[in-house]
Amino acid sequence: MHIASFFSSEGMGDQPTKHLLTEPHLLYILLAAATLIVLIKILKDKKKRTQDIVIILSCILLLVLKYAGEAVFVYEYYAYSEPVSPYSHAFWDVRTFFSFQMCGVNNVLLPIVVIFNIRWMKDFIYTTSVIGGLAVILYPVGVFYGDPLILSFPMVRSLVVHFLLLFLPIYLIAIGRFRLKAKHWRRTLIGTLSMGVWAMIGNLFLEPTTNNMYLMSNPFYDGPIPFLNRLPDGYHVLALAMLIFIGFVLVYKIIFVYQRHLDDQSHYAYKKVY
Repeated sequence: MHIASFFSSEGMGDQPTKHLLTEPHLLYILLAAATLIVLIKILKDKKKRTQDIVIILSCILLLVLKYAGEAVFVYEYYAYSEPVSPYSHAFWDVRTFFSFQMCGVNNVLLPIVVIFNIRWMKDFIYTTSVIGGLAVILYPVGVFYGDPLILSFPMVRSLVVHFLLLFLPIYLIAIGRFRLKAKHWRRTLIGTLSMGVWAMIGNLFLEPTTNNMYLMSNPFYDGPIPFLNRLPDGYHVLALAMLIFIGFVLVYKIIFVYQRHLDDQSHYAYKKVY
């Protein structure tokens, strides 16, 4: 593989559902699940210093990969007369500095919230990071394109970033650095509405040709997912809102079950010692 082809976004944005639930995608799901379980199991009970190193390295990696990817897209814009992919853009393009997609926003906000311990943002950022990571693992738009077995830097970047969006909040819960509480649901609601407004600002004023958070047009139209693939633009937002609500309900329930499991483990360990 040539270095130039590895650091290339060629093919990104093409046939986003082509590899959905194919062998490479199913393998990706299994590897992501297994890696998450193994890492949590290995790293959960390490000393605080080791835990801090894992957290800081995860935050640094998220930020480095975010802007390293933008560096590739900016380079392509100036190096080639025709755009290599829809992701190629000029340096002073707003996308160089900000994102209006959920995962892109969390790619930057999650490390900031963790490093600076911004408590009032944690419920929203942690749960949406888990939802975003799961969504891309299960529906890998922007991850698998061309030959999914031939890795490129943009593909590796997306794979690692979305895994870390899933891993880091769960790890913080596992080691007792965060506890999700039902009474703080308003923080999540306000954060979700704010992100929707932020995406619409991008759609209407800063990136009028984009479809941030899929609010402008139905990304599933004519795709493989029944019902969603027939909804006209506009009406699809109602379905997306319902799916997001279901996603929050499931993530909250799963985290609550996991937290009770951790409590049971701690209680058992306490009784064993005393």
